[in-house]
Amino acid sequence: MIVLLGLSIWAGNVFAEIQLTNALAKDIGRAYGFYLGQDYSLNEISKKYPSLSGLALIAEKEFLANFKSSIDGMDSIMRKYSKNEWKKIKGTLSKQIASSINIDQITETEARQFINLVRQRAKGNIESPIIETLLLFKSGYEKNPEMEFLDGYKYKYVNYNSIGKSKGVEFSIESPKTWVAKDGNRPNIVQKFVSENGRGLELFLILINEMPLQPGEKVTEKDVAEILNPKDIKDFLPEGASYIKSEKLTLENLPGFWVHFKMEMPRVRNTIGMETIMYTIFYKNKMIQMQGQVTTSVNGKEIVGGGLKKHEKLFDLMANSFVIANMYK
Repeated sequence: MIVLLGLSIWAGNVFAEIQLTNALAKDIGRAYGFYLGQDYSLNEISKKYPSLSGLALIAEKEFLANFKSSIDGMDSIMRKYSKNEWKKIKGTLSKQIASSINIDQITETEARQFINLVRQRAKGNIESPIIETLLLFKSGYEKNPEMEFLDGYKYKYVNYNSIGKSKGVEFSIESPKTWVAKDGNRPNIVQKFVSENGRGLELFLILINEMPLQPGEKVTEKDVAEILNPKDIKDFLPEGASYIKSEKLTLENLPGFWVHFKMEMPRVRNTIGMETIMYTIFYKNKMIQMQGQVTTSVNGKEIVGGGLKKHEKLFDLMANSFVIANMYK
């Protein structure tokens, strides 16, 4: 993949939001090599063990039924921006695979086991980071990111560290497989999740703050109703944010509200436009906030990609998966 060093471009059309960098190119090379190796192995098994050719064909069809769009998507983006180099890379991968796989050393039992393994892969049981790269290019997921979550391609993040930024709150939350969990680098941000295998422009943040409540005092539904008046709700927004809409919500049987806002954030020599939906719930003397953020512009230049609207359903699903473990002990 050395020929792709320094590559940094914006993919167009279907993959308008996927930034092709050297890191992503390496991921694509690894995932595409995985597919070529699997396909080569199935073909060789069919030749050596004709009695298994039917099962091998079924395994191949099952895998392609789920991930052909991923294979085609990776191939398309690489051909569009590095056609000649990509052709050479695929040729090199095919030669390496053919020289490294000795079908004569594979028994019929091992061949049958491999076919069964491919059938499991067709269901999404693929090791990381291959599965994440395949999902990144799976048809429909770019336009409807909630589908990855709904199709079961997700993982559960569990925070049992009740000290530090968690402030005594143990919780779990689910996110799509292609969203990478990272430690928050600012006060009160317990965890953040970043789209596109950690390289995207969308974030989901979890923040926990303590409130100066008296012993036994708690925030009620009535308090939330008062917070939601146009004057007070703006106190919960960052300075300079533009309020759009808000309503009350209930999560974990706790009172809370959500608010939709926009803002611009200066960063070194750039100004980043952000659109955010923030979910706030009150647990004992803690205010727990989850923020789904989408970058909408850089230095006034709009980023085409659907904004918050495209990710709103996914953010709702992620927020709804939030569970406070302390409440059930």
